[in-house]
Amino acid sequence: MQKELTDEEWILSEIAKGKQLAFGKLFNFYNDKVYGYALAILQSETLAEEVLQNIFLKIWLKREELTLIANFGGFLRVMVKNECLNNLKKIAIEKRNYNEVSQQTSTFDYSTENAIQLRETERILVSAIEKLPPQQKMVYQLCQVEGLKQKDVAAQLQISPLTVKAHLRDAMKSIKTYLYAHQEIKNIALLFIFLK
Repeated sequence: MQKELTDEEWILSEIAKGKQLAFGKLFNFYNDKVYGYALAILQSETLAEEVLQNIFLKIWLKREELTLIANFGGFLRVMVKNECLNNLKKIAIEKRNYNEVSQQTSTFDYSTENAIQLRETERILVSAIEKLPPQQKMVYQLCQVEGLKQKDVAAQLQISPLTVKAHLRDAMKSIKTYLYAHQEIKNIALLFIFLK
């Protein structure tokens, strides 16, 4: 494989115009590099494949900005590194949340009734999140589910950190109100394990 993509500047300008053939050339040149770099960091073929798809999806969605990039190879390496770090953060948060839930629920009797109650709790929480306005839902997902910092979410969504904070506060308030409204949940405190 060649070390440099000939006419890269021209290819990027063609992609910026929406030319799929040029995008295919860019993908064919860089896909192994992106996958290999992601695999080295994440040590998971599945996650590396997800990173590869996410990176090129982001490139296509923001293709109009490609002509502003002076060093695409360097830009791409930073993108892959950030995407991998976000994946690692997400894994760490999921593991921490799982451990917290396991620890919190270890004192409960794991009877069929409690297992059903836990599933119902999760279902209601998901329903509460789905009912949020789109911007609040996006901020909640990025901050609480993906574990991004509020300033990073602000940069990603191109809004102020104060707006992110307000959306997150309103989302949490709406979710708690929704959960309190469901009196059929016996262990309402269990719900707030998910809202930490």
